[in-house]
Amino acid sequence: MESTQLTELSLAQAAALIRAGELSPYDLTMACVDQIKEFNTKLNAFLTTLTERALEEAEQATAALTRGENWGPLHGIPIGIKDLIDVAGVATTAGSVFLRDNIADEDADVVRQLRAAGAIIIGKTHLHEFAIGVTNVNPHYGPAHNPWNPEFSPGGSSGGSAAAVAASMCLGALGTDTGGSVRVPAALCGLTGMRPGKKRISSKGVIPMSWTLDTVGPMAHTARDVAILMDAIDNQPVNPARCFAKLEEPIKGLRVGIPIDDYFWRESDHGVVGAVRKAVDTLGDLGMQIVEVRLPQIKQVERAGAIISLSEAAAYHKERLESEPQRFGEDVRARLEWGTRRGGVDYAIARQIGREWRGALRTMFREQIDILVLPTTPAAALPIVGTEALNAAKEMLRFTYPFSLSALPSLSAPCGFTDDGFPIGMQLVALNEATLTQAANGYQQVTPWHIRRPDI
Repeated sequence: MESTQLTELSLAQAAALIRAGELSPYDLTMACVDQIKEFNTKLNAFLTTLTERALEEAEQATAALTRGENWGPLHGIPIGIKDLIDVAGVATTAGSVFLRDNIADEDADVVRQLRAAGAIIIGKTHLHEFAIGVTNVNPHYGPAHNPWNPEFSPGGSSGGSAAAVAASMCLGALGTDTGGSVRVPAALCGLTGMRPGKKRISSKGVIPMSWTLDTVGPMAHTARDVAILMDAIDNQPVNPARCFAKLEEPIKGLRVGIPIDDYFWRESDHGVVGAVRKAVDTLGDLGMQIVEVRLPQIKQVERAGAIISLSEAAAYHKERLESEPQRFGEDVRARLEWGTRRGGVDYAIARQIGREWRGALRTMFREQIDILVLPTTPAAALPIVGTEALNAAKEMLRFTYPFSLSALPSLSAPCGFTDDGFPIGMQLVALNEATLTQAANGYQQVTPWHIRRPDI
């Protein structure tokens, strides 16, 4: 198989070929290494590449197959890791100058779990500084670039992970999501990305932004790929709601809630609105029941999420802010300083809004719907030059922050393209991760958006 053909495989397709003995982990890893060598200078998706280590592990994975060994569902699959997550012996910079020489002593739990499933760690991916932003324009390491048009942002903060997968430098990647940092870049780069539910994934070995809202999440081309990654990093190995096991269950009859609130539609790009509306029609054609719903106090919920996350980020960085504030990028410092100005009363009110929001959503899911569908972002990718980072964060996180605060899992899946050729994502929210991958997989069986690849 030609290298270009290998890089067009989804994770699930590659894993199946490896199990069948039709694909060598070494050849697959080398194809990804070649992509990195050719395009990383242009896209800046990886801050650190682990070429020698990855190829050595790929040789071992290939030899294991000849002995009849099966290391797991990710045997020989190259995976990228956001540079907020520890990989033993490798720097975890968090995209900052403070941690430029911060060498991890051991793997984060999620990395250890990926290795246990057979994965090959191919590098550490770029991010917005300390994950506090949505453009991935980083003053210390340069911006990451969107493979669909390198003059545009891949989103953030996990923009490097999204760019790496979209550009076929790896077959899947881990990011972290606080206010939308997996879902937003997945949407802007044409990928499927999951924010797992609260406490589903271990955060040990992950530098925090917000202790309350952070989670690690996978991104890849398809819902099937994400299901495989989710099950690999699941903190509950004996779980009746594992994603892959329920992937093929029928979606006919599931109740799909569509918010009728102007908040999600009136100020969104018309291309985004049209693509998401058409996706909802497709779900209806597949036998799902469409239900109109209204979401309470959505603007207050969005602001509450920002107060919680940035107050906690400011607390985590308190000493750095006081002693060396000039070492932060300008936009990150401004967001942290905004967090320091939130008082205890603001924070307490935000936490109470979150509790009320979670209660209202769970009642809605119990009585009216099984899945909620809405746009992931109000617009497609933003240009790197001319986009103001603080305004970008306010705009692009409007639809994701509330569902971070919900403690429910949410997923972004590609559902179309703008007239200018940029991907559009729809956000799905449900009570469990398996329902999300089940619904997204059903949708992807009849739509082509997840198959498209950028011409870099």
